[in-house]
Amino acid sequence: MSIEELVKVENLRKYFPFKKRIFSKKVRYIKAVDGVSLSIKKGETLALVGETGSGKTTTGRTILRLYEPTGGKIYFGGQDITKMPKKKFQKIRMQMQMIYQDPYSSLNPRMSILNIIAEPLRELMVKNIEDRVLELLESVGLRREHMYKYPDEISGGQQQRVAIARALAVNPKFIVLDEPTSALDVSVQAQILNLLENLQKEKNFTYLFISHDLSVVRYISHRVAIMYLGKIMEIGMVEQIFEKSQHPYTRILLESIPVPDPKDRKRKKLRLPGEIPSPLNPPSGCPFHTRCPYAKDICSQKEPGYVEVESGHLVKCHFAEMIE
Repeated sequence: MSIEELVKVENLRKYFPFKKRIFSKKVRYIKAVDGVSLSIKKGETLALVGETGSGKTTTGRTILRLYEPTGGKIYFGGQDITKMPKKKFQKIRMQMQMIYQDPYSSLNPRMSILNIIAEPLRELMVKNIEDRVLELLESVGLRREHMYKYPDEISGGQQQRVAIARALAVNPKFIVLDEPTSALDVSVQAQILNLLENLQKEKNFTYLFISHDLSVVRYISHRVAIMYLGKIMEIGMVEQIFEKSQHPYTRILLESIPVPDPKDRKRKKLRLPGEIPSPLNPPSGCPFHTRCPYAKDICSQKEPGYVEVESGHLVKCHFAEMIE
């Protein structure tokens, strides 16, 4: 593991057992995350992008061990934390936080903002808690008056700022951001993204940014990983993904980004037929072949390996570099 890498996962898998009937003995598995390998450098934002059901959120939760992995390895700061005993892992876990899509559901409606942010501070036995809470609120653009309010008395954007302040209370190194702006108005989205970017510059935070919105991803990310049916299909620097994408799935996602003038589109428009297959019964071979406009016989027969088309730009496709 490189000194620069803060987070690294190797062949990460998370399967959920599933029974069609309650008393059935036959157990099948939902392969939510199926062989994901990636790394995130200190101070970097890696975006994880894909449709609903692609396994993005499960990947983030499994890296934090909110879900215990079925297989593979998770490293944090050079340490293998995959099966680390919970007591030992607890100290490391404080350095890893998650900010959720819906800020209101992640905040206790019966607690004041002061007590919500103070909760982790009390566990750390911090002195002068009110002063520290005020400092955290100001760092996310809120004021003293917000301290004594309750979540339902503030706006959605302010709720997300409170959620960010709570995550910052334990001085984390790594933050998983699960669609942190998707529940907010467009104008508020920009404010939260600017806040996250500024905090990263000030504190050197490392982000895993989970999203389906590629326009947001292009703004905030350094690197992008495209996920489909539990697997990473393409990964590279933000410029490589947006300007030189090679996987058909990536190209189709890029085509879905609204543009002011449709005549400005440079690529032939691709359409995505059907829906994402069930992770309970994934297709053989390449998981994308059932919807791919370029699929050949080999795609249903054999799962492709990764092709490095440029330094750090990996594509999981039999026909990488051949698709126009």
